[in-house]
Amino acid sequence: MKNAKFRFCIFELLLFGLLTGGCSRVASVIVYSRIVNVMASDPICNKSVEVHLVGVNRFEKDLWETMSMTDYWMPGNQLRKSAKEYTYVIQFGQGPCTKTLNKKDPIQVIWKKRKAEYLFVLADLPGVYTDGVGNADARRLRLPAADSAHWGWRKKQIDIRIEESNIVSLTVPAKGD
Repeated sequence: MKNAKFRFCIFELLLFGLLTGGCSRVASVIVYSRIVNVMASDPICNKSVEVHLVGVNRFEKDLWETMSMTDYWMPGNQLRKSAKEYTYVIQFGQGPCTKTLNKKDPIQVIWKKRKAEYLFVLADLPGVYTDGVGNADARRLRLPAADSAHWGWRKKQIDIRIEESNIVSLTVPAKGD
């Protein structure tokens, strides 16, 4: 009888351990990632406009906030080349005016592995712009990463709109950054 109780207690402890932490790695990739919808306004939808979504960790944040957007969009830019593996590229000008990055897209796994805390939205907007730092440059928008708790648990998607003169987040993070 004591042996049966002992085995049952061991079984309960193992089950409790699995339920509380055994699958946390899998759950965090699937549950907390969000769909990212990037919509182009009517004038942008029909123009050839390239948009980059870049997952950046806290150590890279300053570099991405202060880099010249004019230089970034120049042919052969080294930073753009080196970030290719963790950059999701969207091309407007052909096809639908809304592009969706699904939560199971492989880029989301790459961002998770790189411990990305920020999502930089960079757009090669038509026209001439003055370089600015951070969100002061109309061609750059810094947001919390798609899997960040800053979005709150209720928000299942992030909506971003590419306008003629700037980038707008239609989804507002629940917490400040």
